[in-house]
Amino acid sequence: MELLEVRDIMTPKVLTEDEDAPITKVSKDMELSGVGSIVITKGGKPVGIVTDRDIALKVTIKNKIPSEIKAKEIMSSPLVTIGPDAPQERACELMADNNIRRLLVMEEDKIVGIISIRNLLTKNPLCIKTLYPAE
Repeated sequence: MELLEVRDIMTPKVLTEDEDAPITKVSKDMELSGVGSIVITKGGKPVGIVTDRDIALKVTIKNKIPSEIKAKEIMSSPLVTIGPDAPQERACELMADNNIRRLLVMEEDKIVGIISIRNLLTKNPLCIKTLYPAE
């Protein structure tokens, strides 16, 4: 099997939204772009991430009014990041160790992509053993 780096399997387009954006805007942007997460920024710097799962669990199920909830209120933070030159196995380990489904790819303090479990499993099905070890 070929040894891939994060840059080989990441998604280069990353949506961002300011921390004060209402969840209605975040949700609409996610739907229009066909993605399951948006990186949340403060002063242009990434500080968290909101996923479709966050919206379901922290807003919808709790009967909160999405237009009254800001992204910073439900975002997952701090962000776990990885560099584009890291081996894909390291991405698997970081996701497993932090119990997360997405990693922001950063290079010199700039967002260059995002890597998800789907990206990893598409290119390396054996990663499933790292993410979900047998109990």
